[in-house]
Amino acid sequence: MTVLAARLAAAARVHASRPALSIGGETLSYAELFAAAQRCTARMHGVPAGARVGLLAHRSLDAYVGVLALVLSGRPYVPINPKAPPERQSAIAAAAGCAAWLHDAATEAAAHALAAGHGGTALAVDPHAAGPRDFAAAASRHAYVMFTSGTTGTPKGVAVRADNVTAYIDAFAAIAPTLPDDRCTQFFDLSFDLSVHDMFVTWASGACLVAPTEAELIDPVGFANRAGASVWFSVPSAPAMAQRMRRLGAGVLPGLRLALFCGEPLPTSLALAVHAAAPNAQVWNLYGPTEATIAITAQRLDPAAQAMPATVPLGIAYAGCAAAVVGDDGQPVLPGGSGELWLAGPQITDGYINNPAEQAAKFLSTTVPGYPHDLWYRSGDLVRNDPIWGLVCQGRLDDQVKISGYRVELLEVEEALRRAAGTSEVAAVPWPLNEGGSAEGLVGFVCAASVDSRAITAGCRELLPPYMVPKRVIAVDTLPLNVNGKIDRKALRQQHLERG
Repeated sequence: MTVLAARLAAAARVHASRPALSIGGETLSYAELFAAAQRCTARMHGVPAGARVGLLAHRSLDAYVGVLALVLSGRPYVPINPKAPPERQSAIAAAAGCAAWLHDAATEAAAHALAAGHGGTALAVDPHAAGPRDFAAAASRHAYVMFTSGTTGTPKGVAVRADNVTAYIDAFAAIAPTLPDDRCTQFFDLSFDLSVHDMFVTWASGACLVAPTEAELIDPVGFANRAGASVWFSVPSAPAMAQRMRRLGAGVLPGLRLALFCGEPLPTSLALAVHAAAPNAQVWNLYGPTEATIAITAQRLDPAAQAMPATVPLGIAYAGCAAAVVGDDGQPVLPGGSGELWLAGPQITDGYINNPAEQAAKFLSTTVPGYPHDLWYRSGDLVRNDPIWGLVCQGRLDDQVKISGYRVELLEVEEALRRAAGTSEVAAVPWPLNEGGSAEGLVGFVCAASVDSRAITAGCRELLPPYMVPKRVIAVDTLPLNVNGKIDRKALRQQHLERG
């Protein structure tokens, strides 16, 4: 067994009679969940130990049993979002080289199609099927392979070791421990690496994972209350949507003791609204790319702090890890300076499968003065080393746009839009686009029934140089999100700008 499998199995023995998973009106104890995983594993007797196995399943009992079966048996799981277009599923399959494809009833056809096109065997997850206990003795050191967007348009597979995950579990437990009595939400698709936190932090702690059905996802606040959730974890867009729907009023989430956010910048105004909605909860902003295993820095919100940045700072690195703001010369920047955020420590993964060029560009065997680490991951995130607030996100180095020759960070424009419009749900989109990726200007989108475009533009002019001020501000009913719950700027451009 891997260290992760051993950790989960030990927790299951201690908490055998406690609830481990609740979904769709069905609750399984640790004994029942792990027995179902063992039965599922036995049905994979023809799949070599250590071989990658694709997982096509919606958030369901089958999906969680499949994940657990693969982790316990030493077969890295490769989650593929059933909602993803077939072309993307096929691209991931081509890169993954899976020996089998686990599926539920709804994804049987897609699994067979991938097996036919890319090899391997399609296997149904049946948590109630009988079968002997037969965990593999030989185990891959990898727990999963998570595919992310690639700079070339081809998904990149990040191979995450089991010891990366246990290092994360231990580090997070030192910051905000999960308790056996906790009931932890699971809002993320399994193809989003933040789902790994939900499952393994919960099951390593003896707590219960409470997962909504697709229908229940529409109202996460209502679901959290009905499920008796004490730990909330989502991207900031989830409470922002609830706020827009007037579902995030003061005191509406009294049962929460932890409110965790990751995946995109957390507006300070939104964090304060969450604190008002969940007055008994600590509000945490987590940061980390898939390549650094879920999250690697954390900052707790101080509601009484004055003059905070527009977005909650990234905080400090987990124990044993490092987050260095590095300039173009490879040296740490001085306080007040900006640079790329480099990450190091036991959570840094083995990197990309079958992608040596990207591997060499992102994972560096080098040293940074003042740090003991000799392997660093270049995050591509532009961060300011603020002398008061520490690490403050300024956007992406590879997500810049040039306007009239000036480099513009879209997140900076969006911070100005938030302040000028008085709402956290905004987006800035470069438009019209020129050849080579530059743009003539920007268009702002504000989630509201209507907007005073002139007033918002005037507010932005007070915060930004002229070339960064949006030329137009458009009111939209909702901001489109991609499969990971992040704002989809491409969809905004297609829906509201390219149609003329």
